[in-house]
Amino acid sequence: MKAKKSLGQNFFVNQNLAKSIVEILLNTKPELIVEIGPGHGYFSKMIADGFNGNFFLVEKDTELAKDLKFTIQKAEVINTDFLDWDLNEISPYKNKKILFFGSLPYNVSKKIIRKIIESEYFNSDCFFIIQKEVAEKYSGKETNILSVTTKLYAEFKKEFDISPSSFNPKPKVNSSFTRFIPSNKEYDVNKEELIKFLKIAFIQPRKTLRNNLKNFKFKEDEETQLLLNKRAEHLSIDEYIFLFSQIDRVLV
Repeated sequence: MKAKKSLGQNFFVNQNLAKSIVEILLNTKPELIVEIGPGHGYFSKMIADGFNGNFFLVEKDTELAKDLKFTIQKAEVINTDFLDWDLNEISPYKNKKILFFGSLPYNVSKKIIRKIIESEYFNSDCFFIIQKEVAEKYSGKETNILSVTTKLYAEFKKEFDISPSSFNPKPKVNSSFTRFIPSNKEYDVNKEELIKFLKIAFIQPRKTLRNNLKNFKFKEDEETQLLLNKRAEHLSIDEYIFLFSQIDRVLV
C-alpha cells in the first residue's frame, strides 16, 4: 500500500535495526504493549513472535487496520486516531507494566507523547521513533518549553539516531529512537497551572523573565529577583517551581 501523506506515513523498512529495537522493547519485560500507528505491522510481527502478553495496535488507517486483524491475530486492533482513543480502554491492565511504542508521524508526535506521559497509564519506560530535531528539544541541552514541561512527568533519553534510508518513502529529515522514563520525583504543585505559567515564561525566550512575567507580582526576596533577571532557557524545572511558588498575585 502506498504511503498517505495526509497521515504522515513513512513505513520502516530496516529489518536488522527493527530487530534491535524490538529486542530493546522486550528486554524491559512489559505485560501490555500498545503500539501506535503500526502501519503494515513491520514491528508488530516481530513483537508478536517474541511477546506473550496483551498487545494492542492502534491504527488510524482503515485499510491497514483491516489487514492487521488478519496478519497479527494475537493483537487487538483498534481502528482510530490515537489522539481520539480513550485510554481508559486499557484500565483493566492499569496495574500491569504498560509499554507504549510507535514510529510516530512527525506532525503529531509531541501531542501523542504528551497524552501518554500525562496519563495514569504511563507506568514504565516507553519508546518512540520521532524526528531528530524534536528529540534534541526533549533532551533539553538548552532548556525550552518542551523539555521543561516533559520533566514534570518523565526523564528523556535518546537511544540512537536513524537515517532516512530506514524508511519508505524516505523522509527529508533524520529520526531518533527515544525513551521516556516515568519520573521518580514527585512535584507538589498544580501541574496544569504551572504549565500555563511556563508557556508565559517562554513567550519571548530572548527577553528576561521579568519582562515575560510582568503581569505577575512576586515576593521581593533576593533569590526570586535574581531568577527574574534571567532568560527562560537558564532556569531548571526546580527553579521554575520555586518561582511559581513565589507569586504574590496576578496583576490585571
